[in-house]
Amino acid sequence: MNNYDLIIIGGGAAGQMAAISAKRNNSSLRVAIIDRTFALGRKILVCGAGRCNITNINLDTDVEKRYYGASPEFIREILNQFSYKDIVSFFNELGVELYVERKTDIGKLFPVTDQAKTITSLLENELKILGIDVHLNTEVTNVKKQNEEFTISTNLLNQEGKTVISNEFSSKYLIMSAGGRTYPALGSNGTGYRLAESFGHTIVDPVPSALPLVSKNLLSQELQGTKMEIEVTSIIEGEEVKTRTDDVMFTQYGFSGPAILNVSREISIQINRLAKNNVQLRLNFFPGKTIPEVTDLLELRWKRRPTLTIEESMFGLFPNKISSALLKVLNINKSLKVSEIDSQTKQKLVNGLTNNIVDISGTRGWNEAEFTAGGINTQEVIQGTLQSRLVKNLYFCGEILDVDGDVGGFNLSWAWASGNVAGKLR
Repeated sequence: MNNYDLIIIGGGAAGQMAAISAKRNNSSLRVAIIDRTFALGRKILVCGAGRCNITNINLDTDVEKRYYGASPEFIREILNQFSYKDIVSFFNELGVELYVERKTDIGKLFPVTDQAKTITSLLENELKILGIDVHLNTEVTNVKKQNEEFTISTNLLNQEGKTVISNEFSSKYLIMSAGGRTYPALGSNGTGYRLAESFGHTIVDPVPSALPLVSKNLLSQELQGTKMEIEVTSIIEGEEVKTRTDDVMFTQYGFSGPAILNVSREISIQINRLAKNNVQLRLNFFPGKTIPEVTDLLELRWKRRPTLTIEESMFGLFPNKISSALLKVLNINKSLKVSEIDSQTKQKLVNGLTNNIVDISGTRGWNEAEFTAGGINTQEVIQGTLQSRLVKNLYFCGEILDVDGDVGGFNLSWAWASGNVAGKLR
């Protein structure tokens, strides 16, 4: 039996932060992390395309617009305790210099090394300095509580994932930070939900979020591999839900890219949780512009260059390939002279450029999703401490809770903040 004061199940971003927070707040605590994979923080390594988007300069504003699942009050109370400035200060203290990415106005912060490995290495160093034990390749099979003590049953796994030996751990406090279900190959397979349910907690059905969408449409077929900035609006059962402007990647199966990922959450819930369809996307190739504004813009171009074809008149607005594909999909003769465009053709073109509706038939899977929408029902968790309302000295943090945010550092920020708060063991 391995006896500790605190055991943390799951060694991702939230779990490591929880361990550091616990030890810094009470240096006498005996703390251990149990993780089923061969290394801590493997999902951190894929954040921000391997650069690790640590946080976002807009973290402290518009919480209700950035986060989903739990109530804004629940989320805000955690972020207020470990804010944007606290996150930056924490990593600066570890030795990480950060910079704001300027190629977009999203507000992402990255380490100056542009390597996620910088973050994982410094976190591991801090765990060693604080004397926190780490048990890798250790799968938790069962957890129970008797006489104010948690007993954690585990299997030590070999490289093939087979059990080498079974073991038990005990602790007074337990933090579950086993993650959601995204990137199962990196360790998050959803087993934490089962453990939480064994204590009576209910789970909001997890579905993949921030992921590519499946759509059989002519535009994607024509533009496979092409990327451009587009205003995208999700439409569910005829109602506009969310609009985002960012890069869209046209793919063989449909759509990907940051704009798509940021409108995918509600679509995934509709399709994967509610088993309903009637989902569409509206593509506006002139972000922020209305139909009259685009009409005026095109008419001005045509007036200045009346001898051009309709395809030639669009050069400079988009990559040439996109102009040609749009006209083909709209069934407009690309050789038509702009001086010969009638009102019906004009209306068809402008509508196709600003109000291009495509049907969405599904989403890609867990291996391509960045986040999990769903998890432990936060109504069963004490607001401000993250302690279970059902079981004393049981805490939760990170993606295992029904909290997820927009792309751009908001989910990793939740991991840091919730881990820090849970680790205080209040």
